[in-house]
Amino acid sequence: LGETPFFVIEADEYDTAFFDKRAKFVHYRPRTAVLNNLEYDHADIYPDLAAIERQFHHLVRSVPGSGRILCHGADANLARVLAMGCWTPVETFSRAGGAGVRWSVQAPPDADFSQFEVLDQGRSCGELRWGMLGGHNVDNALAALVAARHVGIPIERSLRALERFKGVARRMQL
Repeated sequence: LGETPFFVIEADEYDTAFFDKRAKFVHYRPRTAVLNNLEYDHADIYPDLAAIERQFHHLVRSVPGSGRILCHGADANLARVLAMGCWTPVETFSRAGGAGVRWSVQAPPDADFSQFEVLDQGRSCGELRWGMLGGHNVDNALAALVAARHVGIPIERSLRALERFKGVARRMQL
């Protein structure tokens, strides 16, 4: 689709089909994988959190060594997945920063996150002023910025694109 070699898809650990109980994301073989969060979900398919972590580990193993895994650095469940073995470069992001987190933000303590500064190892890469609110949107923005950077798009250009982003209408909003 379009004129670039890139294809972006949101995928989760939901099973592939009635006859294939593996997580659907293990079939995609991404070059860049964003791991934003991992929690116990789909209790109809997985008996416990460890079973889901195993599926995420299968995904991690499918990313090539020339690829990149972008991982939320404040998610302990994702940290356990990476500790199972990872052979792909990993970059971490978290709006709060923290030990070992490369990408973070700086915003006032009472921020609604409609504007914030993006930091790479504590150094400013630019500021984002946009119409989105909330910390979860900041996490998504950081993941998008770093994923775009991995494929050659400068952070500054991505920040300008996010300024124009109006959000996505959800099915219950239509």
